[in-house]
Amino acid sequence: MTTSTIERLNPFLPAVTSDPYTYYRQYREQDPVHWGVSSNPNLPGAWYVFRYEDVMKVMEDRRFGREHIKRDDVETTPVPTAYSAFLTMVSKWIVFREPPDHTRLKSLVSKAFTPRVVENLRPAVYQIADSLLNKVHARGEMDLVEEYAFPLPIMVIAIMLGANPEDHPKFRKWALALQNASASRLKPPPEIYDNAEKASQEFIEYFKPIITDRRANPQEDLISNLVKAADEGDKLTDEEIVATCTHLLTAGHETTVNLIAKGTLALLQHPKQYQLLRSHPELMPNAVEEFIRYDTPIQMVTRWAYADVEIGGQQIKRGDSVGIMLGSANRDPARFQNPEVFDIQREDTKNAGFGGGIHYCLGSALARAEGQIALNVLLNRLPQLKLATENIDWANNIIFHGPNHLPVTFSKP
Repeated sequence: MTTSTIERLNPFLPAVTSDPYTYYRQYREQDPVHWGVSSNPNLPGAWYVFRYEDVMKVMEDRRFGREHIKRDDVETTPVPTAYSAFLTMVSKWIVFREPPDHTRLKSLVSKAFTPRVVENLRPAVYQIADSLLNKVHARGEMDLVEEYAFPLPIMVIAIMLGANPEDHPKFRKWALALQNASASRLKPPPEIYDNAEKASQEFIEYFKPIITDRRANPQEDLISNLVKAADEGDKLTDEEIVATCTHLLTAGHETTVNLIAKGTLALLQHPKQYQLLRSHPELMPNAVEEFIRYDTPIQMVTRWAYADVEIGGQQIKRGDSVGIMLGSANRDPARFQNPEVFDIQREDTKNAGFGGGIHYCLGSALARAEGQIALNVLLNRLPQLKLATENIDWANNIIFHGPNHLPVTFSKP
């Protein structure tokens, strides 16, 4: 390991999560493969990669993986083993599995995210977006995060699963509990894990009866398809079905929440781009790609090194943790021209926002569609949309990165 004079980065501090791009620029330029502070207090540190080239290399190299690697000197399970329901739940999420289990699960779940399925969901997404805005239209103000960006994608996923979309408040509560405990952070207090354990049990109690019902009364939904696959010998357990449903309702919707919220924020902070998009709605698909690049919904993903690998001149050892800084990669001037500029007409839109390699986000097409529809409906329904505050309340989370709240005002009907 070569030494660096730059200060060791702790990406889990509020100073970083409230202004990550200033830090990214510094480390990308001065120490792009950096030995910083780990989210696991028992580890001596973790590697962080900041350049686009290195980020893509790690995500595509099968010598790095998501499934935790056993070490003799430290516990590396995603959560403490004392929280059995939560640990079992998280350990069965597709995102934490490697082949052959990852391949088996992803091949089953990906059938729910085909272009045809996503296209058929568009009318439902429009209807949900309109219904949410109907509730606030007469007020002339709302918290865009709580009242629009959060409920929309979680209701869509509930419909896909075959759950009741009107149960979205409880899904949101449970999902937040799991997210707060599973997203990397330094020494979360015990109550964080207590809440996650309780939420895991509540998810199990919610989905088990639905699974039983779908065995007797199959429908056109994802739970029915997963039950059918399990019963036809695809080696899918009920625990895995519950975990998959929970994963989609948790991490699966959070990307879209931040895409909608931060996309709206970017437009409102760049009035000329906002007016351009209102005047040319056909730019929306390209604009969504720029939202993802400019202020990436998921700023960081992690991998374990399964072998000794050299990246960017640094020797990463087997068993080391690696933080892949997607947000930094998407602002890398070696990859994007004028990367700090928000430009919805940018021609080169391919970015690292949805990951890479075998763990590329399987719901990316749905997230894009939801982002396009949510922003289209928002701009059409709420003219003169404005920020109600310049002080953005950022969640202290470098992984699922976004505002806790986004107060906006608009013209009453």
